[in-house]
Amino acid sequence: MVWVYGLGWIMSNRIDHAQLLLTVVSPTNIGGPEKLTTKDYMYNYDAGEVYLLNNYEWFRFLAQLNKLAEFEEYMQDEMVRPNGRTMYDWAKNAIGASQLTKDALGPAISSIMKSSIYNKGHKNSLNDITPQIRGANGDVYIPGSSIKGVIDSAIISHMLRNNKVFRSNVQRELRRILDIYNRKDAKRLFKDIFKSVDKVILKYIHVLTHNDGKPFKNILASAFRGISVSDAMPMGVIKTEVLKKEDSCVEEDGTHDISVHRECILPNQQFSFTLTLDTAMTKEIGITSIDQVLDILQEDFDATHKLLASKFKKVSPSVFKALDSANAYIGSNTGFIQKTIIMAAFTDDEKTGIDIIRAILDVNFQKAKHDSKDKFMAPRAIKLVKWNGNYYEMGGIHIGR
Repeated sequence: MVWVYGLGWIMSNRIDHAQLLLTVVSPTNIGGPEKLTTKDYMYNYDAGEVYLLNNYEWFRFLAQLNKLAEFEEYMQDEMVRPNGRTMYDWAKNAIGASQLTKDALGPAISSIMKSSIYNKGHKNSLNDITPQIRGANGDVYIPGSSIKGVIDSAIISHMLRNNKVFRSNVQRELRRILDIYNRKDAKRLFKDIFKSVDKVILKYIHVLTHNDGKPFKNILASAFRGISVSDAMPMGVIKTEVLKKEDSCVEEDGTHDISVHRECILPNQQFSFTLTLDTAMTKEIGITSIDQVLDILQEDFDATHKLLASKFKKVSPSVFKALDSANAYIGSNTGFIQKTIIMAAFTDDEKTGIDIIRAILDVNFQKAKHDSKDKFMAPRAIKLVKWNGNYYEMGGIHIGR
C-alpha cells in the first residue's frame, strides 16, 4: 500500500501509518498540573456556569461598583472559612444577580465551563477543580503522550497474557511485595521491586544494540520507540462539563460523594490523530500492523471491563453497558486501570494479583485501611461520575479508523 493524500493512511514495507478517530464514550478528564481554587473562579449555579476570572478585569469591575474594598474584606475574613459564603453568593448579596451574568461581567470572565451540580439548601462550592488540558489557543485536545501510554500499557498486558515465561518472571518479582509489605520500610522496598519489574519488562521489549551487540540500557532502546502518536485534535467544538467524583464500593449499595471535581469531555465528542508504526522495531515484540494494535486495545479493555463488572455487582449494569462501544480507558479517575498490568501478570492467579494491589494501596494510603477493608477487590471502590442523570465510569474511549 502507498500514501493516498486525503485518505489518511499509508503502508510501506516498514511503515504503517493511519489517521485514526478517537471518540469519547464516557466523561473523560485529561488534566495537567494546574488546579483551580475557589479564588480562581466563580460558580454561577443559577446559570450552571463556572466563570474563570481575569483578576485584573474583575477587580476593575468591582472598583467601578465601589465594591473592591468590600470584596477584599470578604476574601480575607470569610472566603477562607469552611462555612463562609461562596464568591457567587457574596457577589449576589453585594452586587445583585443581574450583574453576574456572562454579558454583564464581560472581560472579567476569561473562559466559561459548564456545570449542573446544585445542592439545594447547601453551600454550592466546587472546591478545587482539575480543568481539562488545552492548547495555546484554548482548544481542548488529548496529548499524544496520553494515547501512547494507553497503547504501550495494552501491548505489555497482551504480552504478559500470552507469554508464560515473561509472565512468570514478572510474577516472581511482584510476589516479593507480599513478603515485605508489613515492614516499616516497605514503601522504599516497593520502589526497588518496581525497578526490578521495569528491568524485566525492558528486557522483553528491548530491540536496539550497540555495534558490538551489547544492548542499550534504557527505554529509548525499546520497541515502543517504533510507535509514534500525534496529539488528538478536536473535530469540532468540544463540549465539557465540571462533574463530581463519586465512589461505589463492592459490598455497599449506592454511592459516596467525593469532594473532587473535574472538567470532563462529554460523550460523543470526537478527535483525530495519527498513529505510526515502524514495524522494523515493533515486529520484535510481535506487532506488525495498526489493525493488530487496535485488536490488542480491545482485548485489554475487555479483560479489565469484565473484571470490574464481575466484582462490582452492586453497581447498576447500565454503568458497564454504557461502555459497550469503548476499547480503552484514558485520563484521570481511572486509578484501578493503571494497575491492570499487575492483573495481566496474574491472569492465571487473579487472587494473588488483587492481594498485591491491596498491599501496594495499603502501604501508600494507610488511612484508607485497604488491608482490612479490601476483602474481595482492591481497591474496593469504583470511581464514577454522574452526567445527564446517569452514572458512568470515567475515561471510556473508542479508537478506530
